[in-house]
Amino acid sequence: MTIFLIFTLGTILGSFFGLIIDRLPEHSIVSPRSHCENCGQILIWKDLIPIISQLINCASCRYCKIKLTYWYSILELSCGTLFVMVWLEKVDLTFSLICLASFLMVGFDLKTHAFPLWIWLTFFVLLSFTCPFNIGVLSCILIAIMTEFSSLKIGSGDWLYLSLVAFSANFFQLTLCLFVASLSGLLYYAFNPKQKKAEMPFLPFLFLSYLCHLFLKMML
Repeated sequence: MTIFLIFTLGTILGSFFGLIIDRLPEHSIVSPRSHCENCGQILIWKDLIPIISQLINCASCRYCKIKLTYWYSILELSCGTLFVMVWLEKVDLTFSLICLASFLMVGFDLKTHAFPLWIWLTFFVLLSFTCPFNIGVLSCILIAIMTEFSSLKIGSGDWLYLSLVAFSANFFQLTLCLFVASLSGLLYYAFNPKQKKAEMPFLPFLFLSYLCHLFLKMML
């Protein structure tokens, strides 16, 4: 029962994260009330139950029947699972904070290829209390600043994200994550012709490479 409650709390946070990603920076997260973007119908409580509402309504609006994306449920499920892992002491606080930051930053990167700086700053401050600064963190921030004045292929937002990852990874692990993410991005780019003329979000590849690195670290 306790695990179910912890999971539910995580899904609620995931639902709130979805609201932030969906509305910012164009709209307020306070008003208007949650509504269908297609028909404008105000959503009631049974339309807003994390994961369950989408399953019951088959990922569509209950009023106009337009199909909805599954990424809301994926985000809610991810946050719920993370909360349970923290409760069971399978992961530490540093990892959980990096994951929460990743959920938000990856969501914004997929949406607008950028993320609000306050999100990075908030999690940077929180991580500063869980781990001491190291050369990797400072190096990534320095490179992020340099990219604002140069034409590097990887953006400053990617380096700021890596500065968060550096709180739990040494220089070699950080370099390996960057290599795996770059290789994955190139493969995705090569097998998706439609992507070749569009800007590709890179944070999802960095996050996945970070998760793979931690999974292998736990297995060995």
